Amino acid sequence: MIIITGIKVFKLLQILLLSGIKFFFAPLISVGYGYNYFQTILITSVGGILGILFFFFFSRWLIRQYNKFCPLIFAGFTGKSVDQAKRILNCEAPDRKKKFSSKSRNLIKLRRKYGYLGIIILTPILLSIPIGAFLAQKYYSKRKSTLLYMSLSIALWSFFISSVYFLF
Repeated sequence: MIIITGIKVFKLLQILLLSGIKFFFAPLISVGYGYNYFQTILITSVGGILGILFFFFFSRWLIRQYNKFCPLIFAGFTGKSVDQAKRILNCEAPDRKKKFSSKSRNLIKLRRKYGYLGIIILTPILLSIPIGAFLAQKYYSKRKSTLLYMSLSIALWSFFISSVYFLF
């Protein structure tokens, strides 16, 4: 009895973890493990929302650490002073014109093309939860409703994807 319960807990944790990272496949795995329709919606929604919360706040910490330590590391490798490194990396002067790389151009294109609503809608199925949470934190963290809308998006996509899996 204990072994069976342990296996069920392990399967549940797998689905929760998968929901928090690559949401699109979690309902399929849940159905494969024998969970019913309502259990699948509940488990994948909870896992996705926990993933959004974790990666949103982890991204905030990561961005702060980058802004804090990047000039120091850059200065250490290049032999320049920390002040010169801050000027080169545009860390301290938000009014200075920023230099764009191809990576930052792609992020800006994504942001301009889809915007706030696009990131919220596309995060569970196309972007993956860690990337969507990072983009939301970087560009839309000042909006108080960001986490609420992302959580609603997770719940709606969970309902939709689970419905499709159970219908076919």
